Amino acid sequence: MSTVRGEPFAGDAGTLSTPGTVLVVDDQRENLAALEAVLEPLGEPVITAESGEQALRVLLHQEVAVILLDIRMPGLDGVETARFIRSRPATRHIPIIFLTASVSDAEQMELAYATGAVDFVIKPFEPSILRAKVASFVSLTRERGERLRQSRARARAEAAARAVRTLQALSDAALAHLELEPLADELLDRACMLFGAGSGALLLADSARPVLQLVAARGLEARGDDYEVGEALGALLAGRRPVILTPEAAAWGSLAPADAAELVAVPLRDGGEGEVRGLLTLATSRRAAFDDADLELLEMAGGRISVAIEHAQRFEHQRALVEALQRCLLPEVLPRHPRFEFAARYRPGESGARIGGDWYDAVALDDRRIAIMIGDVVGHGIAAAARMAELRNALRAYATEGHRPSAALERLERLVRTTMGTQMVATVLFLVLDLATRSITLARAGHLPPLVRAADGTVRVLDSGNTLPLGVIGGAQPSEFTYALADGDTLLLYTDGLVERRSEPIDAGIDRLMTSLGGGPPSAAETCDRVLERLVGDQPPGDDVALLAVHVLPLDDGPLRLELPARPESVTIARHRLREWLHHEFPDLDGIVASDLEVAFSEACTNVVRHAYGPGDALFRAGAAALGATVELSVEDDGCWRPPRGGHGGRGIELMRALCDEVAIEHGPDGTRVSMRRSVGR
Repeated sequence: MSTVRGEPFAGDAGTLSTPGTVLVVDDQRENLAALEAVLEPLGEPVITAESGEQALRVLLHQEVAVILLDIRMPGLDGVETARFIRSRPATRHIPIIFLTASVSDAEQMELAYATGAVDFVIKPFEPSILRAKVASFVSLTRERGERLRQSRARARAEAAARAVRTLQALSDAALAHLELEPLADELLDRACMLFGAGSGALLLADSARPVLQLVAARGLEARGDDYEVGEALGALLAGRRPVILTPEAAAWGSLAPADAAELVAVPLRDGGEGEVRGLLTLATSRRAAFDDADLELLEMAGGRISVAIEHAQRFEHQRALVEALQRCLLPEVLPRHPRFEFAARYRPGESGARIGGDWYDAVALDDRRIAIMIGDVVGHGIAAAARMAELRNALRAYATEGHRPSAALERLERLVRTTMGTQMVATVLFLVLDLATRSITLARAGHLPPLVRAADGTVRVLDSGNTLPLGVIGGAQPSEFTYALADGDTLLLYTDGLVERRSEPIDAGIDRLMTSLGGGPPSAAETCDRVLERLVGDQPPGDDVALLAVHVLPLDDGPLRLELPARPESVTIARHRLREWLHHEFPDLDGIVASDLEVAFSEACTNVVRHAYGPGDALFRAGAAALGATVELSVEDDGCWRPPRGGHGGRGIELMRALCDEVAIEHGPDGTRVSMRRSVGR
């Protein structure tokens, strides 16, 4: 049996280091020695103290199972000592057995029981009875300690489980969303739910300005998208731990609704000393809604949210760079033609932080023919992008050299086999639109066939047989097919990301695409947007998607009406549209007369482009009308003509007067109108 006399035992406060320890308090040393001897058979540690003060010092550092306390001691007597013991939460549970020398001291015994004594032992005492009582209380204390340990273990386990569930819920949100806006909404929703908050806000720091940007809010009306970081908000951001605020706090502001009673602000840091990314606030209408355990969990949650936001910001930055690079590898401007309307779209897939190999291109070969191509290089990354650029440039060169589609793809296959070997597999579709013959001539190497929607809304597939992709053993040997093309037709080329789904055959995706095309709007741009909306939606597709649409503009009966940008390329468009109109209105028109009208019309349009406007975007109007056997041409603008500069030009009006029967030029404050008439005879 170990004994400590007069000084406290060196144990950890609040820890039951020796669960059976007995504290004996008596001002007589001989009594202490006698009690030690009586208790020795129990085999429990005994600590002795010669005064109430010494006993209290012992209890500051040592938990004991039972206290034997002399009721009458000089200074701090037993009753007063018991009152102090009962006043401390850490010791009020310890059973106290009072020792007294007089059975007639009824008043003292009543006070002793009032302070929480559990029993009395009268001197001289029976050793066996005293040991039995002490042993009983030691056993009860051990049982109580075990129950406390089990309860605390359950509480710790429940707290740990809650922490795991909370952090897992936030991690799931971070993994499910890579774009910042939906991620911020989801993280705030889950934080409000997990911590029982009625409202909240997620604010992110701006690297360029001393403001916090509100990226998500629940249950409150924000006063603006930006919050100036003053002294109050700056103190919250500088902190390492969450802080509980009440409406009197300077930082309360508009971060909480009017009915809120408590607000917790959580700085979002990557770690203890990590970069501050923003602030999470959660508000509740209840007082004391957040405890220390909540604050500790919120600190961990803030770190998890900060990492998720950092990943989302990095992903968005990389995605923007990839999209910019991808678009640099695609044509900036599609050809302009008086009878063809072009539109193209590119949508990166889920792996948006990696550049893909989807591409398209269109090249005007002459006034009546346009080459169109689309392809998909297998894989992602810089290597796929580089190979895609090689294929696109090579095929563009073959097209401008005048090779037919099948011959161009055969040359492309040889190029792949000799320079890239087995390192690349790609699909390619190449076709030529010929307005003079109203036809499409196409060849494809493993690519999906294009679709055509007629003016009446019916959709057909321009199939050209099964072919192998470029780079596959055996080599691509594409066949060439020709299809008729009519006014009002819309042609659609696309890559497999638009129709391919892992859970179904690709034919099902093509059928779905054909359904989305049928009955849709005729224009090329509207066709692209409609297809993407119906087959892809707002979420990134599983794979990159590229599509290109071409609409054949029909010639309407009656006058020709054009509205074109005041740019040089519009002159060619206007001339070609006039040629088509003249052929439609006057099928037997003499070629020289038609050429004269085209030249005069071109000169009038050129004058507008050169002289009517300064730098910037502007429009002009041009038209033609049949007045019996006379053609009337008109060109109008809203600008103010500048005088000719330099030694070039200046003969356009003379040429118009020479080629037409009548020419009238009206200048005014609102623009200029040129009218020309020429008899053509029917």
